[in-house]
Amino acid sequence: MHPARLPNNENERLELLNALNILDTPPSERLDRVTRLAAEFFNVPIALVTLIDADRQWFKSRFGLLVTETPREISLCSHAILEKTIFIVPDCRKDPRFCDLPKVNDSTEIVFYAGCPFYSQQGVALGTLCVADSMPRTFDDNDIHNLRDFTQLVQQYFHSLEEVTYTKTVEDNLATAEVVFSQTFNQAAVGMANLSLEGKWTRVNPKLCEMLGYTEQELLKKDFQEITHPDDLNTDLQLLVQLISGEIDTFSIEKRYFDIQHKVIWILLTVSIVKTPDGQPSHFIAIIIDINEKIAAENQLKQMTDKLEIRVKERTEQLERMLQLVNDEVEQRIETQALLNIEKERLKEITDNVPALVSCVNHDLRYTFSNRTYEDWFGISSKKMHGMYIPEVIGEASFNHARKYIEQVMAGFKVAFENTIPTLEGIKHVQTTLIPNRDKSINEFYILSLDISELKKLQETLVFEASHDMLTGLPNRRAFMDRLNHMLHNKPENRWVTLFFLDLDGFKALNDNYGHGFGDRVLKAVAEVIRDSVEPGDFTARLAGDEFTILFSRQENPKDEAIAICQGLIDALASIHQLYNIPVRLSSSIGIHIEKNSGELSAEHLLTNADQAMYLSKLNNKGTFTINAIQE
Repeated sequence: MHPARLPNNENERLELLNALNILDTPPSERLDRVTRLAAEFFNVPIALVTLIDADRQWFKSRFGLLVTETPREISLCSHAILEKTIFIVPDCRKDPRFCDLPKVNDSTEIVFYAGCPFYSQQGVALGTLCVADSMPRTFDDNDIHNLRDFTQLVQQYFHSLEEVTYTKTVEDNLATAEVVFSQTFNQAAVGMANLSLEGKWTRVNPKLCEMLGYTEQELLKKDFQEITHPDDLNTDLQLLVQLISGEIDTFSIEKRYFDIQHKVIWILLTVSIVKTPDGQPSHFIAIIIDINEKIAAENQLKQMTDKLEIRVKERTEQLERMLQLVNDEVEQRIETQALLNIEKERLKEITDNVPALVSCVNHDLRYTFSNRTYEDWFGISSKKMHGMYIPEVIGEASFNHARKYIEQVMAGFKVAFENTIPTLEGIKHVQTTLIPNRDKSINEFYILSLDISELKKLQETLVFEASHDMLTGLPNRRAFMDRLNHMLHNKPENRWVTLFFLDLDGFKALNDNYGHGFGDRVLKAVAEVIRDSVEPGDFTARLAGDEFTILFSRQENPKDEAIAICQGLIDALASIHQLYNIPVRLSSSIGIHIEKNSGELSAEHLLTNADQAMYLSKLNNKGTFTINAIQE
């Protein structure tokens, strides 16, 4: 016998069949009534309602047959579900496909077969209603019509079962979602609140009360206008009006609140509107994140950047004035050769004492003048420098970076840019100004390069401190959010986004029992474990307190890699039995959310789902992990 090919939608068909939980269940009187009537109506000894499983056909209802299932490879119904019409075999013995069909129970021989497929509400073939006989038969148009009518009764039964299954699934999901939301709301690491359309707090979580210093009862007696800084209130109110009118769906702003002591707190506020089923505005949902540290770091960085720009500007002006002196000196060459020689010596004395590279280059890009700083930086004397090609001095890489600016100065434009130059003292970061000769008939220009390496290092240090956690050395929440948003906006390079949310179990007890100093040591140890558990290129960060995160993108098998990382983390933490001669038992509850980067994902969506998965791990059994969702 030739086995039937698999349907094109085989995976979908099996998933739907398993979701109905119908396989291997007791007989149904409703279906048994159909098979009895069908057998009597068509005057056949066998009538069956079959379901085609992965490797068998199972009989939900059977008349005239003792067995409950047979292998799929010898199943006539496997052929029937591939047809759009009734599948009829008048005499299996004469059909080359089924001439060697084995007997059922070694006694019952199927000679005649007619099977009509029935479908799910989505149009997926689940099985057949079939009639069979041990002798050849014919099946006319009237018989086909009647068998279809019987099959409609069977199909209605399975449609009803689908509706019951779907309803129960929806009810279970709603109940689970309510529990998860309540737990997330009350245990969230950020402030969360519901507000009426008039701005009254109607529900606030503990984190928001802690942030503002109010009790829940005190805060519920206020509206958000009372605690908002006056300078921020108008912008906030305008955005709320746009939300209510439907112009926007959500907004995020940085604004200021007053806490219970009337101290200003900078927060990141994200607000969405909830609507009734008929589309009318119901209330607001707000997420409030404390960004005081972020604002302070940004202000400090801005101050340092402003100072750096002022210093660079002052030095550039000084060098420009010096260059003007140089140019004036050069122009006096027309007076007399003797005077020119005197002025050249004076020029040499001035430029040799300038703490910067000062040189003159012709349009063939060869040096015609250089000060003593060139010898200090590159070990090349002024005499040897004369006539040298620029890349021979500063290197090909630095020259290639400067090439487009050189083209601009040769066209008559003054330009300034930053570059790096290899010197005897190492790589120097320089601010270079290229100035054309005022006399356009003289094809040359001047180069002034100021060493700003120390200023760049200071700037890089400030940037690092603003984006890293000083205790563990891991990136902080700000750097994490930047990386996450970058991944979401680069869909081709990040087809899948995997986000871990880790929370240490029992960390508060360690702090209380051994002090915050020991708690800091625990956080450092955990950070090292997390760093060692991921692949190069994966992103790890400390969000706040004892909360950490891991972020990566994989093209294939993100779930398998996520499981491996989680198991490695759990095992590594469990292997630490003491720190600084103090016995410890370290574990972490981990939540993971994996989702295909559709281009419409948001950072808040990924964080919320990973956070929910983490809290499920907390509830189920600390020291475990939960994968919240994998969406195709």
